[in-house]
Parts: sequence; C-alpha cells; structure tokens
Amino acid sequence: MSIKHTGPAARAGEQEIILVRHGQSTANATGVWQGQLDYPLSEEGRRQAAAAGRALKGTDLSSVYASPLSRAFETAEIVARETGFPGSVVPLPDLTERGGGVLEGLTWEEQEARNPEFVRKFLALPEEERWTLAGAETDEEILARFEKALSKIRSRHPENDGPLVIVSHGGIMRAFLRDIYGPGVLPGHERAPNCSFTRLLWDPSAPYAVPKLLELASTRHLSL
Repeated sequence: MSIKHTGPAARAGEQEIILVRHGQSTANATGVWQGQLDYPLSEEGRRQAAAAGRALKGTDLSSVYASPLSRAFETAEIVARETGFPGSVVPLPDLTERGGGVLEGLTWEEQEARNPEFVRKFLALPEEERWTLAGAETDEEILARFEKALSKIRSRHPENDGPLVIVSHGGIMRAFLRDIYGPGVLPGHERAPNCSFTRLLWDPSAPYAVPKLLELASTRHLSL
C-alpha cells in the first residue's frame, strides 16, 4: 500500500484526524461481506489493534470515536488502552459501514452459487449502480452520514489540542477518500487495510477547503 505525504505534521491551530480501519474481523478472515452485520474481531484483529495503539503511544489525543459495530468499537477500545488515552471511546452510528443489502453475510463464492443471475447483472453494472441492484446504501447516502459525523466531531473539538482518532470501516472510508481526493487515491476496488492509518489535516483558516492528506492507508506500524 502506498503512502502519501503532502505536508508536515499538525502545527498549532491545525486539526488532525487519524482515520483507522478496524482490525481484521472473523468475517474478514473468511471472506464474508459484512456490511452492517456485527462480526467480532479475530485474534489477528486484536493483535493489529494493539500494534496500532502502541504506535500512537505518547500522542496527546483529543478524543477517540468509533462506529458502534463491535469490530470497530473494540478496535478503538484497544487502541485507546494501548495509547494510555484516559477517556472513553465515543460511538457514532453515522460512522457505520455501508449497508450491503443482499450482499451481507455471504462470501462471493456463496453468492455466485446461490444467485448466478444476480452476480452476472451485478458485475455488468458500474459500481454505483451495483449498490442499487443489491439493495445496498449508495455512495451518496453513506457520504452524507460520514461527512455529517466528521463535521460533528470536528465541531466538538474547536481548540485543536491534539489528534482525533476515528475508527471506521473500509467501504465508507474508501468512498469518502475517493470523493474528496479522486479515484486515484484507492483505485479499483482497493480499500485501506485493516488497522491502517490515514491522516488528514484541516486548516482552521480555511474550514471548507479539502484537508491535506498527510498519510494514506499506512500499515508500517503493524510490522514493528
């Protein structure tokens, strides 16, 4: 996975958000499409979350937010514990993964075996039309709630007194990053890996400007 740096770490007055994809879940490990179904972390996912937390140890975090789905919320709790963050993880439902409709709960191989005609139609459509066919949330729907969550989080911390950690999901994070930085950020069907860090930096003097992308989907900390 490539890493992009477009500027220095946060300076006084700037607001940094660290987007973290949850650790590997039991469904990730078996290839099941989760969507909004609630699968727990695997043991590997817990190891990844602990490594992510250790990488942030010593960082003076402002707060930690997470999707309430257990794979994300437990990741956030482990990260917070390992960093020594004294507060509680704050759940925000708008950070939840895309609702996947008929895709949820099955591997792609199971989907092909159960409904080959659906699979044929699905693969023949552009990505956005695929979600409608599957009865899933569209990009427009998930972007509206994810951006609402980010706006709410940023407004709660106007003093910019330390990075904010947000633990969410691969699909909704991919849609958000591609929407603001273009499809080249995560091309094709690529998603940020489990427990990767994506760092965004907002300039308070330009609140409606696109944030700087300091780091994209970095997993260097997982091998330390």
